[in-house]
Amino acid sequence: MRKALTLGVATALAVLSAATPAVAADDGFRGWHQPRCTTVTGGGSVTFTRDEGKTITPTSEVLHPIVYTSGLVTLDRPDTLLALSNNLLLTSGDAGCSWTPVGKVNGSYIELVAARDGRAYAWDRDGNLSLVTPGEITPLTSPAGRLRGLGTDRRRGDHLRAADGSGQLYDSRDGGRTWRPLGVPAWPQDDLLMVYTTAFDPDNLDHVVLGAAGHGARVTFDGGRTWKTSTGLGEEGAKVNVFSATVSPAKPNIVYVMGLNLAESDAGAPSDGRHIYRSSDGGRTFTPVVDQGNGITLSNGPVLAAHPKDPGVLYFEFGTAWAATGTDIYTYDFRRNRVTTRHNDYDRVTSFAFNPSNARVMYLGVAEEG
Repeated sequence: MRKALTLGVATALAVLSAATPAVAADDGFRGWHQPRCTTVTGGGSVTFTRDEGKTITPTSEVLHPIVYTSGLVTLDRPDTLLALSNNLLLTSGDAGCSWTPVGKVNGSYIELVAARDGRAYAWDRDGNLSLVTPGEITPLTSPAGRLRGLGTDRRRGDHLRAADGSGQLYDSRDGGRTWRPLGVPAWPQDDLLMVYTTAFDPDNLDHVVLGAAGHGARVTFDGGRTWKTSTGLGEEGAKVNVFSATVSPAKPNIVYVMGLNLAESDAGAPSDGRHIYRSSDGGRTFTPVVDQGNGITLSNGPVLAAHPKDPGVLYFEFGTAWAATGTDIYTYDFRRNRVTTRHNDYDRVTSFAFNPSNARVMYLGVAEEG
């Protein structure tokens, strides 16, 4: 495997300089600017960095436990973002400099997926689903009692795909009001399993990667009609838990997953069997590229954020409130074969988003666990 080098830690919570003018953006994001503030106002649950976490913009308010900002997206409306702090929907109309509440969304530890036409969809693992905009929250009917992922079509804001806890896919053509099942479940229904994660290709909703407990990952390229077991996650027959997955928005054949190889863990491997794996063929085969150890901690299910323009860059994190440990933001660079670590004092970073006019501006949804 290409074992990544680990570089040093930079610690800071510093004021950032004023923004530079906007540059042209595509994918419907024209009119976006970079944030022009040196302090973020309104709630304290979202901030941003211009240098991959080396320095982080301060907030005017201090978070009080317990808060998880599990949803954070940019919209194709100029300078507009949505965030979910616990179940409170927040919006910003000035590129993330100030935030105001919209209202409460049903669910807990709710995630957001952006869609065309200035909207997003909020979902949680218990099957709660809503359409959200900067001014309105509309509950929707979920296709299943347990959800494990939601995807949106980059070209059509009312075209959605979802995956349930058994790996069954569902399709909606009317913005989540009605659903129909697609194909077959990713694993035989007589298999006792837990699906942990689903990654949809934003350019092609027929391309989906699922990760499960003990069963590794499976991938489909035809909307669930057929599924292929991913290889490279361990020796043949090895049990691997795949907790997190993401498809690169810059190059969809690049897929990253985080997994735990149970045989390696039981054997006392230095990595405890914990790796981030990379695929260059859409999820058919994987290669481990980052191991736990040497300053890198891989928890069960870290947030994976693929760079929106560079398929060789992946961000991930580890944080905890225990002993005021704080959070490490890791940057994996495939071309340089290295991981860079930057530390901050937040308990955790629980969501990432990127400024459409300049991907170096990375928004962080943060947590306060007490």
